[in-house]
Amino acid sequence: KRTILNLQWSTVLGVFLSVCTAFLRKKEKGQAQYAEFNADSAFAYTAAQCAFGPRVPNTEAHRLCGTYIAEKFKSFGATVTDQYADVKAYDGTVLKARNIIASYNPDAKARILVCGHWDSRPWADNDPDSANWHKPDWLPASDVAVMLEMARLIQLHPLEIGIDFICFDAEDYGVPQWSDQTGGASSWCLGSQYWAANPHVYGYQARFGILMDMVGGRGSTFSKEGYSQR
Repeated sequence: KRTILNLQWSTVLGVFLSVCTAFLRKKEKGQAQYAEFNADSAFAYTAAQCAFGPRVPNTEAHRLCGTYIAEKFKSFGATVTDQYADVKAYDGTVLKARNIIASYNPDAKARILVCGHWDSRPWADNDPDSANWHKPDWLPASDVAVMLEMARLIQLHPLEIGIDFICFDAEDYGVPQWSDQTGGASSWCLGSQYWAANPHVYGYQARFGILMDMVGGRGSTFSKEGYSQR
């Protein structure tokens, strides 16, 4: 199996502070105090998820890890909503998906959305070794690890603004490169497609959102996405 990737904590911290400027709560002798993002803590959440094994939908590892994530958010004081859905994969497989939504200040109208996905890809079809193309991909689970660390800090330093962490499921079940079946882009991101059509709160709106996907990839660079720039 793959080695867990080194996480890009400097990038994470920059995103974290830009999202949660309200963390500048406490002042000591006129100096604003930031909540401190703990890289070791976040890495521990990564390791805990990977310890379950590949988080492929419809597997026991997937079920157990989903329970771990939901309970961890609850332990940090979040209001957790489980959004269960049967979604159909490109090959007709029905996936028992579970979007995990952890909210702070659920009644606040001003909200920020922070999201990522928690499922693993069933096939490592981009692996340099073709012998691994039909084996599950061991993704580093950094998306959720970062969100859990942010949740831990929010519990310690409460905010006035509403925060919604959404851990999307069934995002990585898109058509594998070795398959001759079709499905295109719509075969990916099944959990977020479902949530977009069925938000957990009727008429849900957020001031802005940040996607944590691949935030822990070694050597990653994150460009501004086109629609966001406009």
